Amino acid sequence: MLQLPARVVYVDPKVREKANCRARLERVLRHVPCDDVRELDAETYEDLWRASKRRHGKDDFGDDAVVAFTDFDESRTAWYYHLREGAAKLQRRGEWCQTALELNLVDGCTFRCAYCGFGRRVIFSLDVERFVDGLDEPFARYPKQSLYKYSNMTDLPPFEPELDAVRPLVERFAREPSRYLMLFTKSDAIDFLLPLDHRGHTIISWSMAGDTQSRLIEKRTPSLDERIEAMRKAQEAGYLVRARLSPIVPVKNWRQEYRELLEKLFARAKPDVVTLELLGWFDFADLPEIIPAELFDPDAYQAAQDAEEAMRGVHSGPFTEATHQEIYRFCIETAKSLSPSTPVAVCHGTPPTWAALGPLMGMEPTNYICNCGATSTPGNPVYDRANAPHAGETP
Repeated sequence: MLQLPARVVYVDPKVREKANCRARLERVLRHVPCDDVRELDAETYEDLWRASKRRHGKDDFGDDAVVAFTDFDESRTAWYYHLREGAAKLQRRGEWCQTALELNLVDGCTFRCAYCGFGRRVIFSLDVERFVDGLDEPFARYPKQSLYKYSNMTDLPPFEPELDAVRPLVERFAREPSRYLMLFTKSDAIDFLLPLDHRGHTIISWSMAGDTQSRLIEKRTPSLDERIEAMRKAQEAGYLVRARLSPIVPVKNWRQEYRELLEKLFARAKPDVVTLELLGWFDFADLPEIIPAELFDPDAYQAAQDAEEAMRGVHSGPFTEATHQEIYRFCIETAKSLSPSTPVAVCHGTPPTWAALGPLMGMEPTNYICNCGATSTPGNPVYDRANAPHAGETP
């Protein structure tokens, strides 16, 4: 487990009453340098949820996380097993997205990516066995859901194997004939996964970034080469692997960096799908406060600045539709030239993006596979046409 320095640690007394939770607490605490360990009570718990998730890049957030441990909060069941309705995003934001089922146990992350705020508080729910038993309900409620994303609120491998929150899920999904667990990560700390009997029902999806981004913007994360090597090892161990170029930060020389990324990726691994999403989710005014302006491609940055008013409050902002399409087209064409059979899809694509690039992707917004869509797994005809002869092979 990676070190998780904290300024204060809170422990729910219920954790010490359960042997499984107590054992996890003892293992994880050894890797949380902190001299201030307190009891978690109702008032403190409310304070934790009010804590800001200010983006790390705004003040170079470092080692002053607030860390808390609890067992299993019944009031948060909808968060533990979170259904994200794709149709609602199209209606609310004007972006195509597929329905996803997100499994969450940890709220917070060890990494310090400038555009993210998921490290200022890290809250662990330690009753993993209760969580695994609770899967019966979403399995019954959503019988057509074949992919379960684990997780959207953290990066789990850096907490392993001490947390032991991944192995039980891998083993549970290994027994599911038509369901797949998707582990979402930037980490290279995946050796604990290699000997597990996953039976081909765990997909590991890596968030990939070019050299500038992985070094200067995604602090504490492994390099691109380290992530790709982890992907290669996982594929060699029989896992399905996929790549998510997200968020794409349009740095200077982004064309060269993303060509090199894709060349390295396809030289060493065979992802079952590649997805693309440009950095977004905030207004232009935040951009230079999060990432130094001198790191950006000047044309993309200037276009975003010129469109500041028009893009205010737009989820896909601050970058323009033209910038999205230019970068996506380059990545799709480059990927197709290197690995013609690998499906490539945009994430949160707008109708204009799909109109312009759907034919190039060979998919439609009403029928495509992506990183975490409900049926983006073996068994989906779109998936099988591209991957059936290739899944699990090394290049």
